[in-house]
Amino acid sequence: MKITTTIFLILLPLFSWAQSQLIKIEVIDNEQKPMIGAHVCLLSSTGERSYYTTNQDGKTELKISEQTKCIVSYTGFKTTELELSKPGTYAVKLKPDLLMLDQVVKTASVEPQKVDESIYKIEVINGPTLEKMGVQTIQDALRFQPNINLQQDGVLGTRIIMQGLEGQHVKILIDGMPVVGRQGGNIDLSQLDAAQIDHIEIIEGPMSVVYGSNALAGTINIITKENKYHTVQGVAKVYGESVGLVSGDVNVSGVKKNHKWGISGGTRLFNGFDPDKSTRSMSFNPKDQYNADVYYGYKFSGWDTKVGVRFGREDLTLVGDYTSPTNPVRAFDSNYITDRITYYGQFNKQFNNGDAFQGMVSYNTYDRHGQQYFVKINEGTETPQGDPSHDAFQTLNTRLSYAKQVNDWWKVNAGYELTDETGSGDKMDEGARLTENAIWTDMNMKISERWAFQPGARFIHHSQFGAPLIYSAHVKYDDKSSWAGRLSFAKGFRAPSLKEMYMNFVDSNHEIYGNPDLQAETSYSLTGNISKNLELSESALVRLEASAFYNHLNDVIELAQGEDGRSYIYTNVSQKKTQGGTFKATYNNNNKLKIDAGVTLTGIGYDLYNEGNFDFRYSTDLVSSVSYFWPQFDLSARLDYKYTGARVQLTVSDVDAPVEEGTVDAYNMLNFSSTKNFKNKKYAVTAGVKNILDVTDVTNTTNGGAHSGGTSMLIAWGRTYFVSFKVAIGKP
Repeated sequence: MKITTTIFLILLPLFSWAQSQLIKIEVIDNEQKPMIGAHVCLLSSTGERSYYTTNQDGKTELKISEQTKCIVSYTGFKTTELELSKPGTYAVKLKPDLLMLDQVVKTASVEPQKVDESIYKIEVINGPTLEKMGVQTIQDALRFQPNINLQQDGVLGTRIIMQGLEGQHVKILIDGMPVVGRQGGNIDLSQLDAAQIDHIEIIEGPMSVVYGSNALAGTINIITKENKYHTVQGVAKVYGESVGLVSGDVNVSGVKKNHKWGISGGTRLFNGFDPDKSTRSMSFNPKDQYNADVYYGYKFSGWDTKVGVRFGREDLTLVGDYTSPTNPVRAFDSNYITDRITYYGQFNKQFNNGDAFQGMVSYNTYDRHGQQYFVKINEGTETPQGDPSHDAFQTLNTRLSYAKQVNDWWKVNAGYELTDETGSGDKMDEGARLTENAIWTDMNMKISERWAFQPGARFIHHSQFGAPLIYSAHVKYDDKSSWAGRLSFAKGFRAPSLKEMYMNFVDSNHEIYGNPDLQAETSYSLTGNISKNLELSESALVRLEASAFYNHLNDVIELAQGEDGRSYIYTNVSQKKTQGGTFKATYNNNNKLKIDAGVTLTGIGYDLYNEGNFDFRYSTDLVSSVSYFWPQFDLSARLDYKYTGARVQLTVSDVDAPVEEGTVDAYNMLNFSSTKNFKNKKYAVTAGVKNILDVTDVTNTTNGGAHSGGTSMLIAWGRTYFVSFKVAIGKP
């Protein structure tokens, strides 16, 4: 009898678990208010995961049949883990992660790491922030960032300036792979759709050892969304803006055992806009954009692999004026179709000894077709004029990296990178080619609990230009409580691209001339950052941050603008220096009220004729944002403001004339947006006003005085109103 009783008592818990137990999870914040849409993950003993989200009351119900680990998370709050061992109600109180230290970043690292662990100062724009701002493209996401300025062009798109340096000194990546297809030396940020973005990682300062060319002023890594756990998950979204812009996109992805897949697509249709209705031409020309992405991934034996294809098309029409003002029925239009296709593969492995391997391969094609048409408006006909133009570029990029954890305080990273660029076109020799092979290494050494030091070097062999040894040194201090600081120094090298040397782009509004006599540029860069955290309470914090930078470039390649406002030519400038700094203050109260304010001073100096005289011109930028979140209504609102001060710009009066300095006037930008989620984040509506101050253009000036109105620089298309609607497919 005793034996039977003992066996029964031993087996009783097993019989209990054999029947599913009802568990209730209630998630609240510091103020005891329910958290709507919190993510609840159950991790079984076999490693299987299942996901739930909390309802309007911050609650969810689930069933378990064994003791289970539960992971509760919410954007902007610290992740909490607990064990579910018996039926009942579990109350989970999430504490705000005011500094977002739980944010995982991937830039400049072989393996993912938390943002505060990186030796680099990495700024992160997370997905919820992008959604609340009504972001449609990367230009929208970066517009209100300190130390970043954007230049708008109705044909060439949006160009970036960071630390006073043009876009050719900014490395832009998508999931660690370089974006190709620069026009006018810059990536058109308006062509990079934001629908598939999980978050954006920004590093200001030199990254030339790790990423090579174009990584002097900074690196922007666009991390795309990837479904890691849900069987099926997706989002569909539509957007409309009063200027005549509409867009729609959808993405669906899934995971089943070791397989993962995803497919997405979208379109943006723009009818064109010009405030001057007296002419037929437009400041912002009609533009239709299409994009698609498909990927497949498989995990096996510790390997995580992924292959995919990205496609993007832009159909741009340059609307011309009437050939005769008295007979407005004839005109010349030009049409340009640009296709970008990227075939990519990623393969990563984490070894049991802590080492990591990362491999990336991408093959990018860029094709631009152009044709001019004679338009008879009254008859509705278009007749091709002259021969069509065609420019094509192909870029192969291979990047292999290995991280060796030697011991607790010493880690060595090493890698190889190949960039092979070929091109052909009307103004280019068939089979024009540039190849760059590079080997790089850096060593991260923890000198103490607070100090870390990372020297690095990059060895480059270029097919056309001699390359010096590239080196860098990074220092980090972190007292693990309130003070942190970073200091970076690096030497840089950038060879001119095929487009900068050979490609001419000429239409009715622009003339961009390549220069085959360009020389490679070299540079030195120094960047420093220090921050102090002041904890006001458990849920309130103030962060003060100051940074400074200094860049010195030799034979810098610049795109100088003609006095007519439409012609440009690539040219080497003897020397260029940029220097300045940023002070920024952030207040965060329980991730509900957030206030950011910052001021940036940027000085740009040119020594155009190698005379040793730099006449620095300084500009002041101000940025500020205020946002508030009402969790009981799942409603948020934010106001973003930026003042962009007057800044220097190179000009030329003629293609063969010497380069001169000019100035672009200052302007203000103010946006408002609000987001409301419904049905436990199943649906979301975002609406707002962009460019409230109705800024359209500013004036360029030269040493000789102001130009005519034809030299005005476009900033935006004026005040507009927008609304977007999003619906989640499967798990939100």
